[in-house]
Amino acid sequence: MKFRHSLLAFALVLFTCGLAHADLDASLRSLNIGAEGDIGGYRTWVGAHFGASGPDIDLVLRSVDRPADAALCFWLSLHSSRSIDVVIHEYRDHRGQGWGALAKSLGIKPGSADFKALKRGDLGWHYDGAGDGHVKSKGRGQKKNKKNNHA
Repeated sequence: MKFRHSLLAFALVLFTCGLAHADLDASLRSLNIGAEGDIGGYRTWVGAHFGASGPDIDLVLRSVDRPADAALCFWLSLHSSRSIDVVIHEYRDHRGQGWGALAKSLGIKPGSADFKALKRGDLGWHYDGAGDGHVKSKGRGQKKNKKNNHA
């Protein structure tokens, strides 16, 4: 009986982890589709959302495999308080290991709110690919200041 419960619990954990991974993958897939439809609008959105300069955006887009990877690198930079150069270096070093491994290498602790949001694909924004850089956002890419609770 204990074996059956253990097996059921293990299967539930695997299923839940798979769903979290699928949520992030779905978010990235959607972002790639929007970006590929209008890369100019996407660049504008990334710049406005993350406060990134044109040269930084171009550098990151050239350094990553897909446009969504660029946005996620900027998100990781913001949430890890690391420069985009450090994030890109870690991205290259941890390529193929997954976003969770990259987040951990940047100091985002497993179990933290940021790590859980990453795994859920709940990154606080959505590029709709409308061609005008329109963003649906929960905070415009800026972390809330814990002391005075404003962006």
